[in-house]
Amino acid sequence: MNKIPVVFTFDKRIILGAAVTIKSLIDTAKPETEYDIYVYHPDIDDKTAQEFAKMCEDTKHSITFEYISTERFKGAPINKGGSWTEIVYYRLLIPELLPQYDKVIYADTDVLFKGDLTEAYNIDLKDYECAAVAMEPNNENMLCHKYFPENKNELTYISSFIIFNSKKMREENFVSRVFDIIKTFNTRLKFFDLDTLNLACDKIYSLPYRYGVFQSLYYTDDWSTSEEYKFLKNVYSDDTLKHEVKNVIMLHYAGNPGKPWRRKYIPEDYKAFIERIPKTLKKYTFRDLRKRLFSKV
Repeated sequence: MNKIPVVFTFDKRIILGAAVTIKSLIDTAKPETEYDIYVYHPDIDDKTAQEFAKMCEDTKHSITFEYISTERFKGAPINKGGSWTEIVYYRLLIPELLPQYDKVIYADTDVLFKGDLTEAYNIDLKDYECAAVAMEPNNENMLCHKYFPENKNELTYISSFIIFNSKKMREENFVSRVFDIIKTFNTRLKFFDLDTLNLACDKIYSLPYRYGVFQSLYYTDDWSTSEEYKFLKNVYSDDTLKHEVKNVIMLHYAGNPGKPWRRKYIPEDYKAFIERIPKTLKKYTFRDLRKRLFSKV
């Protein structure tokens, strides 16, 4: 039995996306895999949590909802009125939140799982505090991410899928360092949690790109219009990218053409999972409906 703790952090604005993500995690698990799913949130009501729990019925998996006040990150830079609120920082509390685990996986909720996470979870992180997917070389010529001279990593890593070496992180006072960085860098942080993670950890294990394939590379073989390809090619060869896309484990709906549930034409693989989740979790916000109304793709 492979028992794997997986954490998600979201609020009531992304119920549908989170439900699809969690349903795809459950449905792509191997028979011997058991996921302990944890959701940290600021505003999910009990009724909604119970609907999520229905997806785990008659499976080996479990799901637990835990409240965290946004006040925990009062003063941290956020995108007011946008998607990047205090919740983006919640993932950085994981070593502290789950002291019973030596290792924990975190994933975003705008993703679709295409495979089991056991292989990733079993990676020996040794002296690495965490593992993530590299995006581009860490230097002054970065195309997408912000360069920090204080960041000592050779590469910049995305925070959409992280394997926390929680035992080591607790020993190294990682969470305390996170708050120090937020206080010290504050308005200099552009990609809030991503920048904080890269500044807090100076030794990050590079996961295969299959754990963070962007939609702009997955749904077409023509990458010439992909903004993500422009910086990814500085880390990965085309052959490597093609191999990883073919063997994708986690498909990430970041960048264009937007979140799938907000699009006029929803990708068939994503639509299939929308149809599998409980009807009560198919919640569209006004922002979702507005974006879908004006969507051309």
